[in-house]
Amino acid sequence: MKRRRSLLKWIIIGIFLFLVFISVFMLRTKYWNHDGKLAVVIDGGKDVVISLYDPKAGRETDVVIPGNTQVLAAYGLGTWKLGSLWKLGSDEKIGGSLITRTISMNFGLPLFIWWDGLSLGDKLRINLFNLFNRSNKDTISLSETGSLKKTVFLDGENGYLVNKDVPEGVSSLFSDQEEFGNLLKAKITDSTGSYNLANKVGRIIETMGIKVASISKSSDSGGDCKVLGKNKELIRKVALILGCGEAETKYSTGFDLEIYLGNQY
Repeated sequence: MKRRRSLLKWIIIGIFLFLVFISVFMLRTKYWNHDGKLAVVIDGGKDVVISLYDPKAGRETDVVIPGNTQVLAAYGLGTWKLGSLWKLGSDEKIGGSLITRTISMNFGLPLFIWWDGLSLGDKLRINLFNLFNRSNKDTISLSETGSLKKTVFLDGENGYLVNKDVPEGVSSLFSDQEEFGNLLKAKITDSTGSYNLANKVGRIIETMGIKVASISKSSDSGGDCKVLGKNKELIRKVALILGCGEAETKYSTGFDLEIYLGNQY
């Protein structure tokens, strides 16, 4: 009898430890680390939605962009309506990175992940966040902020064009100052030869709360692009947003972040 009870006890302990292991494994996040914010691009049917989760404020903010907004697509794919980039990304074998990078470049918002690109742990954490913060949710329609203007396209369809920068009240929601600190400075070296590209990258970096102290032109840096800095998590996030390689550096250059845009970027 004692042996049977002892065996049963160890079985229960084993099951408990197994469940704990599975729970920890399933809740392990890939992109939503520590107490930082996470912005996820979601296919909202007719609209494209950026869901921003802020754990410190315990609040979700949805920024809604009409799907019939005409934008200049990333990867040099020309002019498209924003909502059509889900299918185009699939056709071009680049997935949701097409729409995240396109929004970043057109609106200056630091984005890198879409819903289907999240890990199971990230999705579980978002669902738990929504469960405990269901009453703390805001919705901002970008078409009502002045950032977009109504137009009629050549095919007769009504839609929108990008009119001006996203208001500071919206862009400030995407700031990473609480996670990475303020007074950070960045340097951008541009070897692309593309007009205004470095300024667009700079706008994304400044939306994160990092001051772009220097933008210089160069013909020396080949290849694609790379991000250097001392803060491993910061360079990882910026590299994901820009689609660049990353390299941690220990020497001091006077900048917290250095971005090299190569001639193939």
